[in-house]
Amino acid sequence: MLYFRNIAVVAVLFLGQPFVAAAATPDMTEAIVSPTAEGGAVTLERLKQAAERHDPESLYRLATLAFEGKLVRRDHEQAAGLFKRAATKSHAGAQNAFGFMLENGLGVAKNEQEAAFWYERAAAAGDGEAQYNLGRLYQEGRGVQRSIEQALSWYTKAAAAGSGIAAYHVGLLYESGTIAPEQGVPNVALRERAANAPEQNVPKPAAALEWYEKAAQGGHDMAQYKLGKALYEGKGVARDPVQGIAWIEKSAAQGNPLAQHLLALQLAGDGFKAADEPRAMRLAMAAAYAGLPAAERVVGSFLEYGVGAAKDPHAAVRWYREAAIRGDAEAGLRLAILLDEGPPVLRSPREASAWYEKASAAGWRNADLRLGLLYEAGKGVERDYAQALRRYERAADAGYPEALYRIAVLHDEGLGVKRDSRLALEWYAKAAERGHAEANQVIQRLMKILERDGDPFGKSKFGKF
Repeated sequence: MLYFRNIAVVAVLFLGQPFVAAAATPDMTEAIVSPTAEGGAVTLERLKQAAERHDPESLYRLATLAFEGKLVRRDHEQAAGLFKRAATKSHAGAQNAFGFMLENGLGVAKNEQEAAFWYERAAAAGDGEAQYNLGRLYQEGRGVQRSIEQALSWYTKAAAAGSGIAAYHVGLLYESGTIAPEQGVPNVALRERAANAPEQNVPKPAAALEWYEKAAQGGHDMAQYKLGKALYEGKGVARDPVQGIAWIEKSAAQGNPLAQHLLALQLAGDGFKAADEPRAMRLAMAAAYAGLPAAERVVGSFLEYGVGAAKDPHAAVRWYREAAIRGDAEAGLRLAILLDEGPPVLRSPREASAWYEKASAAGWRNADLRLGLLYEAGKGVERDYAQALRRYERAADAGYPEALYRIAVLHDEGLGVKRDSRLALEWYAKAAERGHAEANQVIQRLMKILERDGDPFGKSKFGKF
């Protein structure tokens, strides 16, 4: 299947979906796939002669050459014509290939309905990739009436024929809850592991993991990642960190950025595997260069704190900013902190406040606490005690002791509010209960003031501090 593995790469890169068709026979494959193979020109001439006799296999082989541009000039239109000629002669691989070209408008006008027709003919003949392709169309309702049942049926047949990606798509259907677990075919070994997991950790889509395991064993990188993550975390299956990391390793070795990112965290000392900071950085960088925002954030963090590389706050800022621009709110928060509190040469309070705002909008209450400090100090923003109070209150609701303390300070000093020592004392007490050391010291001072003013409230309520 050397040739169509190459087609699969082209299809994933440019069309977002895989495509594999029938393989060439061993005696012809090398000459077909290698333009420098000895005797290639002779082989090509023999193929042309056989094709003129309407031999479907020769038509199919010539079509594959024209599609990829090996031994002959790349010509999708010619490839489509040759695939069609072979397809009309019941060549299953050509039927699947011609369906793919129709689906994506390669060398022929796009026609999803006709693509489904050819996929179905190849699928009925037992072509596993055509079965998968037909399942996709049924799931998405393209060229055929949408039918999850038909999609599941064709995916299952393709998986039985060895299609890892088909098994993965069955798993996705279970994980999303689109189909009920009772419709699946269980994997006994994984079901036994699920049976041994704590009851609260066994969700309905345990069947999804059974199918992910089938796909993972077939080498599907995303299935390996999902299965490994589930085993590592003990979600839907008894926790098995060793086996989980083993699957994540397999996925990362295939270049899956999600697996590389997760493995990087483990190797940095954040999990079960022994620390290997240099490798952690290499994996994080690979995932970051693949465009994964979470990995870009991790690279920034490694560079900020010197994990697997020398500390480089300037580079950390660049990676945090890249991840934040891509929508990673935590990266935006980390970027803001560096711009706010990092080395003097990096500081930019105004930009920091803007990133704090975005992090706050994404639900990071620590950003509200830090924004409150900026508003209280007039740093990067116009001083606004009322706005500072609102920000502190948000952070206080999330349990931040410093936010409780800052609210107390505003009431204690009458900043943006009427000065009220008694109310300030209540907020200091809340902060002290959360372990804020300075709050306890201030309580002692305020209690003396209240006692001096003859207010018994302070001693009775705050004497324990």
